[in-house]
Amino acid sequence: MSMSVDAPAFPADPRSLTLAERVRFYDRLQAVQRSWLARLQLLCEIPPAKDFPAFLLTTTAFRELAQRLGNFHLRRELPTGLADELDHFASAYCDYLRTCAGEDTFQAIARRAG
Repeated sequence: MSMSVDAPAFPADPRSLTLAERVRFYDRLQAVQRSWLARLQLLCEIPPAKDFPAFLLTTTAFRELAQRLGNFHLRRELPTGLADELDHFASAYCDYLRTCAGEDTFQAIARRAG
């Protein structure tokens, strides 16, 4: 996946967008959405729903995760830590296009780790 969203067009913190803005990005980025969603179906322990915001992997906020996913194609190929991180990403953002509630998931984890 070499396609990425330009930084000025998409905020560093995807949670800062309103629900309407999120849906607009989802609509605008359908090509990368389809491509990443197809990959995530094979990489996640629980395949994400068809409206999962897979396009987020093309944003600055998740570029590192996307790069580490590299050329992996199947779940069993992923190192355990990366598989866990991907599953957490999928779980934390599963409702991203439905609601703005409960969006401090990553912040809560950072506070516990720090």
